[in-house]
Amino acid sequence: MLWHPDGQLPLRKKGHGRSIMVSEFLSELEGPLKTIDDNGEVIRAREIINPGKIHDGYWTAEDMARQFKKAITIHKRNHPNLIGLWAFNNSSNHNCVAKDALVVSRMNLSSGGKQAVMRDTLVDGTHYTMVFPDNYANEA
Repeated sequence: MLWHPDGQLPLRKKGHGRSIMVSEFLSELEGPLKTIDDNGEVIRAREIINPGKIHDGYWTAEDMARQFKKAITIHKRNHPNLIGLWAFNNSSNHNCVAKDALVVSRMNLSSGGKQAVMRDTLVDGTHYTMVFPDNYANEA
């Protein structure tokens, strides 16, 4: 027996079964973002994976970027003369960054150890390398 407020579905405990992850773009004009291609096939921006090491892997920044490019293509096809405004909900996708992104928490303070490989950058016109070279000697 389950207790729940009238008119609402009961909350159930998470089971031990396999989960799915759904990433969807919704349009205020048409709901789930989709279009019809030249062959009459429905093209959706929706992506569904079965997360896990032995299944589809895990959702990455590259997956999000690929899906977003697909969503932009669909939007442009459906609304060639409109500018899209894209808003993302509060999800783990906010932490998606490129593998070589400049993220302070990934930076080493000295050489050695496991280093993230980050791209070089320019600050006020000066070039900076963000990864210590293998032959770098720490000064004591």
